Amino acid sequence: MKIALIHMRHAKSGGTELFLNHLSRYLAEQGEDVTIICRSHVEPSHPAIKFVELRPFGLGKAHRMWQFAKAVDKHVKASDYDFVYGLGKTWTHDMLRIGGGTHFHFLKASGRQKLRWKDKVSLKIEQKAMAPDAYRHIVANSYKSAAEISEAYQVPRDKISVIHNFVDTKRFDAERYHGQVSHLKQQLGLDFSLPTFLFLGTGYERKGLKSALEALARLNFPANLLIAGRENSEGEYKQYAKSLGVEAQCAFLGAQSQPELYFSLADCYLLPAHYEPFGFTVIEALACGTPVITTEQCGAKEVLQPHVSTVISAATQFDELAAAMKHWANYKGDEYIQRQCRELALTLDVDAVMEKNYQQILSVYNNK
Repeated sequence: MKIALIHMRHAKSGGTELFLNHLSRYLAEQGEDVTIICRSHVEPSHPAIKFVELRPFGLGKAHRMWQFAKAVDKHVKASDYDFVYGLGKTWTHDMLRIGGGTHFHFLKASGRQKLRWKDKVSLKIEQKAMAPDAYRHIVANSYKSAAEISEAYQVPRDKISVIHNFVDTKRFDAERYHGQVSHLKQQLGLDFSLPTFLFLGTGYERKGLKSALEALARLNFPANLLIAGRENSEGEYKQYAKSLGVEAQCAFLGAQSQPELYFSLADCYLLPAHYEPFGFTVIEALACGTPVITTEQCGAKEVLQPHVSTVISAATQFDELAAAMKHWANYKGDEYIQRQCRELALTLDVDAVMEKNYQQILSVYNNK
């Protein structure tokens, strides 16, 4: 089968990009003819994968996004693909995966009163992508996201499948990194006899860093908080930590290319998200043997179990978050808990989840 996978950016980082790399590899390994339609790309995850690079002229991010979607529509209609799988921000596909929730609900959760031009374009593309005649099937990565799709665009529930996110359990395995983690601890120069919490991700506001800092300030015992990820307003959060009196307990580390090392050294991972359609990092932490605290607003709660995680009601419940942090601090170094975390993550191993996606592709294709 000649399969086209569509996403503007083919790269080695980012949740959708990670999915694209693994799915394209898996499909190529099954002998399928795989083409990635994109605006830019890096090395493919399998030597048989081909690229079609579409770079129409665009002024600014919003215009480039719109122009790319138009170019994809033109290219697909002029080509002979057997199956087209879109991964967002385009409207030409047999099947569409919504991996980041709807932009409609993202804006609703953000409380943004005045829409940017990029938001307006994203909403327009989303509307076209989920118009009744635009798709044969839609894949969501959580039941939370599936409900949002159905609510926002009246997509029938029998046209939506839920396939949860995955984790590369070979890469995210603390057993592989003992030496590197020991070296990293020396580099960081913190007292790792103290409970060490980790916050990791891009977009500190949506993922709830201020909530993590507020909860840290409420703890009645000393603890470390490692903060990793790309954030343009990092200085604002450093100042916020200072205002709460926890600046000395925090290590702002910036963007990191090896999150597996940080998951492996932490005693507990914090994702007190205000809005998170799933959250790859939740199951990556579990794969490294690290328990998790997140919120009801995080789609990954659907795969969690209370013996390895705590799901609090909302990011704004600082005392509830602090109580959960205290609970997991008591299990610092507990090898039984670490094994339980790992065992849950193994049920979401990448190839098992890619096989589910492959079977969904075959099912939709056979009904074309």
